Amino acid sequence: MSSTRTAAFLVIIWTVALAVLLAATELILRATDDGWGGTLRLNIVRGRSFDFDVSDLYPSRSPTIRYVRDQYGLRGDCGPPGKIDILTVGGSTTDQRFLSQDATFQSVMQAELRRVTGTAVCVSNAGVDGHSTYGHLRSFQDWFPLIPGLKPKLVIFSIGINDADFTSAGPNEFEDRILGHSSLKELRIVQLGLWLRDLLKGRFGRRPAFVSHHRVDWASARYTETRLAPDTPERAERNAAAFRMRLRRLVGDAHALGSDVVCVTQPHRFVRLDHGRRTGFQPAGEAHGGLDFDYSLRLINQAMREECGNARLVDVYSTPFEDGDFYDMVHATPSGARKIGLQLARFIAASDLLKKLAPEGQPAR
Repeated sequence: MSSTRTAAFLVIIWTVALAVLLAATELILRATDDGWGGTLRLNIVRGRSFDFDVSDLYPSRSPTIRYVRDQYGLRGDCGPPGKIDILTVGGSTTDQRFLSQDATFQSVMQAELRRVTGTAVCVSNAGVDGHSTYGHLRSFQDWFPLIPGLKPKLVIFSIGINDADFTSAGPNEFEDRILGHSSLKELRIVQLGLWLRDLLKGRFGRRPAFVSHHRVDWASARYTETRLAPDTPERAERNAAAFRMRLRRLVGDAHALGSDVVCVTQPHRFVRLDHGRRTGFQPAGEAHGGLDFDYSLRLINQAMREECGNARLVDVYSTPFEDGDFYDMVHATPSGARKIGLQLARFIAASDLLKKLAPEGQPAR
């Protein structure tokens, strides 16, 4: 047999073997799929607990915290999903992976509402590290419908940070143009592959390199940016316009669940005042810095104000915070989370939302 025929024969053998292997893997994945296979692409963790060392992030009485996700992928202790009154949706600043459950702003808000109003409400956390509005939309499509009895009275969207990066290209082009118009996306092996890709690269809104879970030494942080990059206004405005359309869809999805909506702007430490002059954090190797990011985020906040309305907007962005309230540029320490939770509780307590949240037969007092 000639070398050409031998090579062709080996190619055929390997192709057939690979096809058989892929088919067998697909069958195994389908046989073991409990209906939640599609949530792999959303990086949803279910029925797991992790102990995280936080000693290098912020001062804590214990060097480790326990992070728990229930069988539906939610954080909190509401029990059956039908008991959830408030569902918080957002990215890592909502997830708060490195804060214990009782230190999250959700738990603070829940306890403060009970203390101030006498209203017992249960708050559940659907924040997922890395998600932007792209991921939130997929959550309403592929995740929340799988949670039995989930009909929160209120959905809180604490969003914007992961959408403000106007340098990101957005959704993966291959997935949108190819998988979005074919049956390939239904293959479990494709979903698994996309999940692995998402895990390694981050899928739902790439965050800037300086938005990460690493403690910032505030004394040495480089706040040297003094002006916007030339391309920032145009790109940020285009990004905010696209965000507005996604937010409009999200509000519609929440209303379809029978839920009211509150939107929350997000605080950060990208910018600070230096003798009355605004300066931005300038990360090494980045063309855009804190002033650019803040400009983009303020446009997003304005879109949230207009789409959600003043009566349904909590402006946490404008709340005074200190460096110690954050362990990096966007992620709150327990003290920062407490300030956020208290502000949300006070907003709800002073609004008409309290009547909707009060359990039947237990009016607020």
